Amino acid sequence: MRQSGIQNARRVAREHVKRLGISAPEHIRIDAIAKRLVARLGLKLRIIEGPLDGADSQLIRRLGELTIIIADRIKDTASRRFVLGHELGHLMLDHPLLPSHRIGDTSTSAPTAHDVRDYEAEANAFSSELTMPYVLVNEWCSVAPVNLNVAWRIARTFGMSILASARRFAELSPERCAAVFSSHRKVTWCTESASLTLPIERRRNLHESSIACAFWSNGAIDERERHVPARAWFDTHADVEVVEHATASHEFRTVLSMLWVPDHAAEPLGMATHGFEFRNRE
Repeated sequence: MRQSGIQNARRVAREHVKRLGISAPEHIRIDAIAKRLVARLGLKLRIIEGPLDGADSQLIRRLGELTIIIADRIKDTASRRFVLGHELGHLMLDHPLLPSHRIGDTSTSAPTAHDVRDYEAEANAFSSELTMPYVLVNEWCSVAPVNLNVAWRIARTFGMSILASARRFAELSPERCAAVFSSHRKVTWCTESASLTLPIERRRNLHESSIACAFWSNGAIDERERHVPARAWFDTHADVEVVEHATASHEFRTVLSMLWVPDHAAEPLGMATHGFEFRNRE
């Protein structure tokens, strides 16, 4: 049920992209899109900034009016765009109102059972599809070798963060890859491509052989693509290497790694090297 809800969120967002006639990055003016979508529901829209405790945004619906509050601590334009798309996702997917301490929280939610809908993940999927539309970015994602270059291109072109852009790339890539975000020497979240069938454990300690771990050891990071032992990221004893391309935020003390499993490493890791039918995550 969780995955079907996320797939439906993407489908609904794609329908809106088509209906709105979005065919170029410059068409994605998120405030104007929000007003149009809300107007179709017969509501007036107010977008305001204000203090929020434990949430990035909040959706308030009253008779004839919809208010989206964006936390005043969010100064980054890219984050604001994604957060606004997230709240539109809650609205357009007809999600029930959540407790005030969870409404609009765009951080990675706690693990959710597969048979339970994850409204936050659905809203994130809607926002990702609306702000970085499949029709405009999918073709870019069919590349190998895999690194952060396409994610940076998406970020620059659509005015999004490198984190959201890397996750979007991983969602759409036919290659065995993953966008991994780490902080405090641990994996915080991970978005794997459909063909990466060996999961990366969340909250695992970073392996000393990973490029990401070097950031906390040296205070700097090698931002070149490097081969690292597969065991640095996967639960495996296979003596093979994968490719890691990483970038770090010195301000927030975090690292984003893009991992790629080349064909020659897939079989020792227990992943098929042929016969995999890739289906884009519609």
